[in-house]
Amino acid sequence: MKPILKLVAVFFAAIFAGCNAQQVFAQESSSSSDQKNILFIAVDDLKPLLSNYGESQMVTPNFDRLAKMGVTFTNAHVQYAVCGPSRASVMTGTNPDRTKVWDLHTDFRESAPDLVSMPEYLISQGYATTAVGKIYHKGSSAPGHDGKSWSIDYTLPDNYPEAYGEPLFSYYQDPENKMKYEAILKEAEAKGIKRNGKLRNFAFKKFKPSTEGADVPDNAYQDGLYTQTALAKINQLEEGDKPWFLGVGFQKPHLPFVAPKKYWDLYDRDEIELAAFQQLSEGTPEFAFHSFGELRAFSDINNKLRQGDVLPEEKQRELIHGYMACISYIDAQLGKLLDELDARKITDDTVIVLWGDHGFHLGDHTEWCKHSNFEQATRIPFMFAGPGVQKDKMESTPVNLVDLFPTVFELAGVQQSTQTDGKSLAPLLDEDPQTQIGVDYAYFQYRRGNRMGYGIRTDRYRYTEWLGDNWRSTQTYDADLIQGRELYDYKLDPLETKNFAKDDAYKAVMKDLRERLLSHLANGKK
Repeated sequence: MKPILKLVAVFFAAIFAGCNAQQVFAQESSSSSDQKNILFIAVDDLKPLLSNYGESQMVTPNFDRLAKMGVTFTNAHVQYAVCGPSRASVMTGTNPDRTKVWDLHTDFRESAPDLVSMPEYLISQGYATTAVGKIYHKGSSAPGHDGKSWSIDYTLPDNYPEAYGEPLFSYYQDPENKMKYEAILKEAEAKGIKRNGKLRNFAFKKFKPSTEGADVPDNAYQDGLYTQTALAKINQLEEGDKPWFLGVGFQKPHLPFVAPKKYWDLYDRDEIELAAFQQLSEGTPEFAFHSFGELRAFSDINNKLRQGDVLPEEKQRELIHGYMACISYIDAQLGKLLDELDARKITDDTVIVLWGDHGFHLGDHTEWCKHSNFEQATRIPFMFAGPGVQKDKMESTPVNLVDLFPTVFELAGVQQSTQTDGKSLAPLLDEDPQTQIGVDYAYFQYRRGNRMGYGIRTDRYRYTEWLGDNWRSTQTYDADLIQGRELYDYKLDPLETKNFAKDDAYKAVMKDLRERLLSHLANGKK
């Protein structure tokens, strides 16, 4: 293309992208005294390993407290089980094939420039918006942690207590670990390695522990400092004259599992239950599994382990102990946020939503981390509280994370955006809902090479089809591209030990589930 023609093409593309954005904002921009504040709590890598989800071994009293304040969804699922795509999806209210974010590197502002973020939309509706911590994936968001989302600057604080200083590489506070790193960094300097990225890579190849439990206060690690900053932001927002949206993004329980010692002390490692099923599922395509490369990147994990290999029991216990300690650490931060709302007497005027960006494997199917279409990777905690929400209710209807903003908008008195793919769950937040939400399944997807696995989760079943040739739901469906199918029956096989897709006894079930999946995929072309 000639340079002048290329410039013209870019010009018109920008105009059309702007027109699309204007259509989203076309709903009358306004603010109302009836609009409610929104506290938006994102927790990285959090599966429903919580006492309010029936996990009695967990010490999470503030999750119990939030559950009593509102509704807990017990069958909620993300649209893509890794943080970049999952967060781009929820923050735009659209599915991954619309954001075109299927990895940890793509910024939706570049892949789908016609989309706006939901906090950006809230600004047009009269809100003050700001955030602290991890809301978007840090490696794939626009400058300012997606600066268009915030009317008040986003904050990533670094004012750690002087007695402890900043955690090394944002993670480590244990003095012994810091001494080891100091020696490694001196070695790097002697080799002429000076750039931060190269220093980090050099150090991590030498030493990168997967867990730590230093005897330090909460704000010596990241999430305690995020909470401290969030409390200051609430004060700032309350001094203004607009309804507000505050995003608080906690990093834990993401690897490495680091948390103050007092949270590790809540659990007896010898009493920790390991995953009951530590094998590959019978009849499941090998490409549905992975070899947990994220975990193997740590220096205390055997990097030679591969798909189907089982970690030593001692290391499994240490990792699960660390994951549990991190959850209790986050529970304490949640309590501080709820205390602040109560102290200011604004709890009843604040819509609260808490969510995990995906689940986490802890040894089941020999898997660790996320990166799959299995139950442990897609299922998340999803909780609402505030005006219009029934108190102390458990709701088992299958729902999607992409339903978050339509639900929050209805609860907060905000006009709905025309952009969103999700649906409002407000009808399910009543004590005795009279209105249905239209579908009875959640949906998800995950990529393996040139295959994309699309699936649905009902109250009993999980059905997935893997399609090759880089097929996406925006294209015409082609059954010839199917490279594998999975069907799990949670009534008879809650641990997903067997793929029933080729079992003749499930032919009618397969037909029904496939029709539902195709109905969902057809929406991708709209």
